[in-house]
Amino acid sequence: MENTAIVIADTAGAICFWSKGAQRAFGYPVESALGRTLDLIVPEEFRASHWAGFRRAVASGSAALEGQPGGFPVLHADGRVENVPGTLTLLRNGGGAVVGCMVVFG
Repeated sequence: MENTAIVIADTAGAICFWSKGAQRAFGYPVESALGRTLDLIVPEEFRASHWAGFRRAVASGSAALEGQPGGFPVLHADGRVENVPGTLTLLRNGGGAVVGCMVVFG
């Protein structure tokens, strides 16, 4: 599991968990990622659609991509953009409200 790239963000899109696997895969050290928004890894040309979908998922409690393996465009620290396979999960509290999101890459 240590090699698995896992990224967790809160409902504002701030990164609150960045696995060692994410550090290795994407090139951003943990210290550089935590507290930053997902713009860190979302390529600029995808940001408007990403944030629209993110806000919609947080508000509605559902995402069309949830649980479905798919490709995520990722901006690496070295500037390259790569489509990385991953699975999105919305994180919910005991009452069912969305409290964040997680993507497990790989």
